[in-house]
Amino acid sequence: MLDLANKQSHVDHLNETWKYLYDNDQYGSDTWNIMKEPPYEGDCEDYALTLLWLMSGKSMINFWINVITMQAQLRRVITTEGCGHVVLRIGNLYIDNWTQEFVTWEEMESQCGHKKFLWMYDPILVVFKMIKSTAKKFFKKVDESQNM
Repeated sequence: MLDLANKQSHVDHLNETWKYLYDNDQYGSDTWNIMKEPPYEGDCEDYALTLLWLMSGKSMINFWINVITMQAQLRRVITTEGCGHVVLRIGNLYIDNWTQEFVTWEEMESQCGHKKFLWMYDPILVVFKMIKSTAKKFFKKVDESQNM
């Protein structure tokens, strides 16, 4: 279900217009989004989710199969500043919005200073965070339209 043969072209496509934006600046709180069209603007989990969606053939069915079967994992790491950060793990390779390329854990740790956190986002938590984010965006739009 993962398009591993073309993973570099998916990475290149995402990186072409990637721009880091804090969720608080965009939505007022943490959200987990798949950015389906460029320009791709978001934070670390948005980068990971979007790349996984691209590598899943832009198919939500394949995306969820990859999440549920753990063919791809969203992993929590700790940055050098002590903050939580999300990276995408596929096989023995990792990628995030800092490296913007697939690297080994050793390379990620030496390049970025990330420390492993012995916890991954299990599929149920990913589902919950994405549903919660969709609901937040929906109600924000409703609220904005009522205030016009």
